[in-house]
Amino acid sequence: MKQKLWLKLLLIAAGIGFLYPMFWMVLTSLKGKSEFYVNPFGLPKEWVFTNFGEALASLDILKYSLNSVIYTFGTCLITLLFGSMLAYCITRMKFRFSRQAMFYMSVGLVIPIQVVMIPLYMMVMKMGLKGSRLSLILPYSAFQLASTVLMISAFLATLPGELEEAAAIDGCNVYQAFFKIILRVIKPAVLTRGVFIFISIWNEFAIAQVLGNTEKLRPIPVALQSFFLSVGVSHWGLIGAAVVMTSLPSVLIYCLGNKQIENALTAGAVLK
Repeated sequence: MKQKLWLKLLLIAAGIGFLYPMFWMVLTSLKGKSEFYVNPFGLPKEWVFTNFGEALASLDILKYSLNSVIYTFGTCLITLLFGSMLAYCITRMKFRFSRQAMFYMSVGLVIPIQVVMIPLYMMVMKMGLKGSRLSLILPYSAFQLASTVLMISAFLATLPGELEEAAAIDGCNVYQAFFKIILRVIKPAVLTRGVFIFISIWNEFAIAQVLGNTEKLRPIPVALQSFFLSVGVSHWGLIGAAVVMTSLPSVLIYCLGNKQIENALTAGAVLK
């Protein structure tokens, strides 16, 4: 009984530790221009809600958010479609180099983005994609493909082989069996991976700074950097308001997909 109590207290403390930065950011967004330096961690003495209006007027959040939405949903569509098909091919279709293919995909998890930044930039230039949104969507999809394949492959490995046999008896070919049966069964894993991709791409900065640092292509993280440089350290309340507003989409997506994440974590055990 004492061990369970200590475990609960430990989990509560860990939860508070994870949530406190977000809580602190909200408090900062509601403080005046000079109050942050006098009272950086306490509750605001005067609740300044006008910071959000000023941040919205100073930073064109809707414009840059639209760019981020295009990048995130474009990456999700490409990665989930081709990633799930590749995972199905490697996991369910036994061919000679299936293990080598899986190893090749797993190598993609250990290669940091900074290592391939220069060759990536040269490839984008030679392909004539510089200045277009595909210059960000395609690299994002490539970097997210490895983790997507590995996650969905682990889920597909738990499915019984009778699914394909029953589909073949009913007259389905490989594509019909995948899109009409398998894809519906692995829906929790696909949606879970989509949530993770959305959060990752929405907050991505390194590639966006190199390939999307123009007024037309600039996503939210790069726009926030420019906003921070223009405001400086003179008005932390304004900066906090901008960060709160630009963080809301990723928080909402995670809250909406939380149930799917739980289903993905438990579905494999149920299928077994």
